[in-house]
Amino acid sequence: MSPKIGRPPKDNPRNINLNIRLTKQESADIQECAEKMKITRTDAIMKGINLLKAELDRQ
Repeated sequence: MSPKIGRPPKDNPRNINLNIRLTKQESADIQECAEKMKITRTDAIMKGINLLKAELDRQ
């Protein structure tokens, strides 16, 4: 058999889906931040989560 083809597996894969409900304004805010920082919406949300975690760790 030939070796597996495709991307190698990640050490910490993002395999959990989280569905949230947002207002139009909240969605637009995330989109605006992502565009200004030239990152994806997912990365913008992850940065927000990391900021919250860092704030909790400081307390």
